[in-house]
Amino acid sequence: MPAQADIIVSSPDSTEVKLVVEAKLQIPNLQETEHQLKNFMLQLRCPLGLLMSPQRLWVYLDRFTSYSEDSVERLGEFNIEGLIKFRSPAGDEVAFENAVQHWLEDISSSATRGQVKDPKLREVINHYILPAVETGIVRAAGPR
Repeated sequence: MPAQADIIVSSPDSTEVKLVVEAKLQIPNLQETEHQLKNFMLQLRCPLGLLMSPQRLWVYLDRFTSYSEDSVERLGEFNIEGLIKFRSPAGDEVAFENAVQHWLEDISSSATRGQVKDPKLREVINHYILPAVETGIVRAAGPR
């Protein structure tokens, strides 16, 4: 399966990809999905990647130490149950992608960040995700 993402955050002129997001209702094979995300990050020379399900968030950072997956490090895995406003019939992947995109677009509001109770996740959001989103354009990576 070719590398892909559901959401991309790029610079306003679209020359630099700041963040890629893979949003999935189910992740039956974490290792394979993680491999695909890392490869996509490498292809785009993107420093930050998120893998999201309605319950979990995995955050990846490319340290640019090599041109292989070894350069991409998992910063953390977090419980995000209830953080993404998503209520839709089972199997509606597009609705979940839209909910994740909306969450990213709202992450700069203090009310949205205030919902994050995990101090480590709050630190990752403030240090990595927020700067990418505040200085970039959040958009779907393909047609929905």
